Amino acid sequence: MLIKQLIRLPKIVLALFIQLIVLLVLTLGVTLAPKVVTPPYSYSLLVLIQALLAAMISCRLGLPCWWRWIQFFIPIGLYVGLLVEFNPLWALGIFALVWLVFSNALTERVPLYLTNSTTRKALKKFIKPQVNQTFLDLGCGLGGNVVFMAGQLNISESHGVETAPIPYLFSKIYTRLRGGRTYAMDMWKTDLSYYDIVYAFLSPEPMPKLWQKIKEEMQPGSVFISNSFAIPEITPTEIWELSDRRQTTLYIYRL
Repeated sequence: MLIKQLIRLPKIVLALFIQLIVLLVLTLGVTLAPKVVTPPYSYSLLVLIQALLAAMISCRLGLPCWWRWIQFFIPIGLYVGLLVEFNPLWALGIFALVWLVFSNALTERVPLYLTNSTTRKALKKFIKPQVNQTFLDLGCGLGGNVVFMAGQLNISESHGVETAPIPYLFSKIYTRLRGGRTYAMDMWKTDLSYYDIVYAFLSPEPMPKLWQKIKEEMQPGSVFISNSFAIPEITPTEIWELSDRRQTTLYIYRL
């Protein structure tokens, strides 16, 4: 029951919670250790133990396993920062920059994933010949897909929505110069009924809720394409496995 409740927490909150648990365990260990090992204890050794324990239990407490590396380097990074007397203002600036780029990871649990050229070429195959269609990229990142689809024949309008500040600003400038349009809009407030082709490269977290929105809003004959993340318990119309380096899988849902 406790683990299920922890899984529902935002990933960054859960990560910090795990670090706190490990720190408390380590504190207890240091308190009891004098009965076995005479102090003082090396700070670098204690930090290493903190890093290893946090990395080891992260998967078991609900974090994706790739978070192990983040969990490992958090205490080490803080310790190194103290050793070199790293100015806290620089740390604050770095945190602000990370938030401006990856804010969706904190709110919607959606990291910044970028679509590669192989996937973009696959998107062209969903364009019907001799029919003007509209395209939407949910969470368009830097706007590459929007610009690419805007340049295709039979795509009358190519749009993207993005809320992370820096990716949105970049995408807004890029699409204005090269084609298409980007909107600073929450995907949950975007009207999907206007679009014939909707594409998303999100994460497993929003997919069940997104499917409800798709069913309610998208029109018959339209298509939803999800990069890498299938909708739970819903059988895709088609599954495309692409021959790129990351072996991209596209899950296609035709309405």
